[in-house]
Amino acid sequence: MSRNRGKLLRSFIFFVLFYLYLWFEIDLRLIYHGSGELTNFPVFYLGWTFFHETIWYLGGLIEYISAFLSQFLYYSWAGAIVLTVHAWLIYTCTSYFLKAIKADRFHFVSFIPAILLLITYNKYTYHFTTTTALLAALAFLCLYVKAAPKSKLLSVLFFLLLSVLLYIIAGAAYLLFAVVCGIYEVFFKRRFETGLLYFLSAAVIPYLIGVMVFSVSIIDAYSELLPISWKIISFPGRRIMIELVYALYLLLPVIAIALGLWWYFAAKLTLLLHRATVSEPQDDEKGEQQTGDESSASGPEIASRHRWTIDFELLAVLVIATAAVFFSRDYQRKTMFEIDYYACRRNWQKVLSVSRRRPLNHLIVHMVNRALYHTGRLPYDMFSYSQHPKGLLLSSKEHMLEHWRRFDTYYDLGTMNHCECALVESLELYGERPEILKRLAMVKMAKGELNAARVYLGALSKTLFYSGWAKSYLQQLESDPNLSADEEIQRLRSLMPEKDEGSIDFPVEKIFSELLEKNRQNQMAFEYLMAWYMLNRQLDEFVQNITRLDDFDYPKIPRYYEEAILTYMFKTKKAVNLHGHNISGQSVRRFRNFIQTANRHRTDKEAAFSELAKNYGDSYFFYYAYGVSGLKK
Repeated sequence: MSRNRGKLLRSFIFFVLFYLYLWFEIDLRLIYHGSGELTNFPVFYLGWTFFHETIWYLGGLIEYISAFLSQFLYYSWAGAIVLTVHAWLIYTCTSYFLKAIKADRFHFVSFIPAILLLITYNKYTYHFTTTTALLAALAFLCLYVKAAPKSKLLSVLFFLLLSVLLYIIAGAAYLLFAVVCGIYEVFFKRRFETGLLYFLSAAVIPYLIGVMVFSVSIIDAYSELLPISWKIISFPGRRIMIELVYALYLLLPVIAIALGLWWYFAAKLTLLLHRATVSEPQDDEKGEQQTGDESSASGPEIASRHRWTIDFELLAVLVIATAAVFFSRDYQRKTMFEIDYYACRRNWQKVLSVSRRRPLNHLIVHMVNRALYHTGRLPYDMFSYSQHPKGLLLSSKEHMLEHWRRFDTYYDLGTMNHCECALVESLELYGERPEILKRLAMVKMAKGELNAARVYLGALSKTLFYSGWAKSYLQQLESDPNLSADEEIQRLRSLMPEKDEGSIDFPVEKIFSELLEKNRQNQMAFEYLMAWYMLNRQLDEFVQNITRLDDFDYPKIPRYYEEAILTYMFKTKKAVNLHGHNISGQSVRRFRNFIQTANRHRTDKEAAFSELAKNYGDSYFFYYAYGVSGLKK
């Protein structure tokens, strides 16, 4: 097998596996969704207006192309194609440049960028725009190496033409092109003046075009679309795995300098050794015969060694890639992305099943409670999961910026002004994401602000995947402006409280009181209010609201309400008027056994905790006593 065909086979095997891993192991839909973690996923609209608004900025064409291609992450299989082709093109450009500088023996280096990219995807980060700018710089580098005229003057003019085009297209990623071209000229073409001119252009062109023509700041002129841009490093969420993007940009310059210095000093050393060596006479015929015999004998052996080298290189690359993705997997982050993705799409069974995999934090608890409510299991199963008062509405100060997590809860509850406030804040943080625009349109229609709703629907109608939904509502507004036939809009209007101020900081109980004042049958408001009282151990307020059970069609008192009532009566020694309802014998027996077990281990708190957690770790009794839940397996 020829060397070129061997490279082709290796790259084919590697990138097929690359694609399959992206498709089946990394759910790229989660990166598209963002899950309230990715603030730099790009907005994309169809039509000439968005195209013209985007491309006339510095680096606008790369941003437009990146935004368009990123939309295909909506489907995991399609996103995997885009990312695989993107990584393959970077591999191809890297391989071509290594061949151009006669470093073909280091071909395995060409796979390093793809492995680094795979790690960033494994961490569910978004650096596609920056790495697409990198790809543009590498493509122009290969074009220069391939097509640059032999004449110094013409090669400089060709370089300057490529430089201007690349800087306009890819912004400051041009600096990589200029630096590597300079290194190439100095070390491999031995044209020192030309190389120094290219280095100088890296300082001059961004100022002349960026500052003088595009009127951007000096900082942006020298950093736009680079991983050192303030638009990346100023946001903690965007800095995740940014070191690997730095490595992608530095890989070729470092290798080119190292090899250039190596060739230079090796050539000097070879010359010195040649001058110091005294040639010795040899038998012509015998020497030629031996040489011929050796060459004929070594030919098959060399070829065999070459085949083994090809296999070993592929094996080594696959082993490195496997180790890299294995040790870079972040299951906790993936779980967070998955739960938020399924919660936004109201796949409640998936939310509950995925949440079982990992320890829960406040954000996951918040989404699990929503899923439990929508499956009718909140007052029956909530303490079989980890619970904390801060997780119910994310209303504590440490979660004040978690607007993305809260707006759907407000929406379900029916407090539209609080929902709108969270959505507008999310719009500022995450941009015009379709999920946000869709909910804003629903809120505005529910509130009767139809002109504002049409603005959001008009924007959604220009997206790739939400246009059908938006156009359907636009037509509906024309035929029925009041949306009297829309069940969802009418449901929301029936829940909206009369006094709905809408703010970030608010008393939680006030929200529920206003919702229940407007609609006594708002079951979510009732169950969340009762959950709030139980989580905060406010059992006096809890028992005062037991009378509201008659507003709903519970066949009997829900399990955790029974346990809370029994706990209250035990603590206060007071009876509770159940208004005709009865506590089940099973709950009474469980409570008695719980008290007996606690009394039996009164002097050994660790033993009490261990036995109670084993048998009652999913009960309200245990939560009230220890403040933790979800321990019973």
